[in-house]
Amino acid sequence: VTESSHTRAYLSNVCVAKELQRCGLGYALVDKSKKLARQWGITDLYVHVAINNEAAQKLYIKSGFVYESEEPAQQARHLGRPRRLLLWLDMKNETL
Repeated sequence: VTESSHTRAYLSNVCVAKELQRCGLGYALVDKSKKLARQWGITDLYVHVAINNEAAQKLYIKSGFVYESEEPAQQARHLGRPRRLLLWLDMKNETL
């Protein structure tokens, strides 16, 4: 991201090793991502999460993300993956 060239960003592949889950590490990773996004002038932050991954959904909701849209079942089948939700965070109103 170059200065003032983009205002939207996408979190991708936020993963925590199984044995380290439920220790706050995922929340810390998302929090650090939000802080970097703020420094870079990002106004909108997005993330996809599998519709059946309730733990990840809870993590992102706790981090301030809200539901934006749901991938159609036909599209997910065609791409050979689980359906996903798109979540959005309004960085303009985010307090860090």
